[in-house]
Amino acid sequence: MVTGLFCTVTLKLPGTLLILLGAAFYGAVTGYVSAAPWLVALLVLISITAEVGGRVLRLYLTRNYSVSPVFSVNCTATHLAGMLVTNALLGPLLGLAVWELVAGKTLLPRGDTVTSVLLRLAGVACLRFACGLIMIVLIHMYLFLP
Repeated sequence: MVTGLFCTVTLKLPGTLLILLGAAFYGAVTGYVSAAPWLVALLVLISITAEVGGRVLRLYLTRNYSVSPVFSVNCTATHLAGMLVTNALLGPLLGLAVWELVAGKTLLPRGDTVTSVLLRLAGVACLRFACGLIMIVLIHMYLFLP
């Protein structure tokens, strides 16, 4: 279930579904002794809210930008990795200067847009993480403790 919680912060992995599967597996092993129908319905509702609602919210929040969420994440990750590699190969000052001359031209003109998209994606990830955390707390309170 903790793996599912970490998967909630990614765009592609269904973390809350992994949490739900973990609870179902635990229930199957214990014979569903402490699983109340309202708890199962609530967990399914939270999971649907996180997965479907997160995708709809992501599409809604990033619809008016000229760059896609995938471009924003990939651009930022590759620029940071590129700066680290050129820093390791050429030294801190020369490596940063070379990286900015060669590749910085793609990020700097779109820096504000990429940052806005990344902040909105982080908000969606926080929503999904909160749903996953609530699911784990409910599972712990009503399945593990009784």
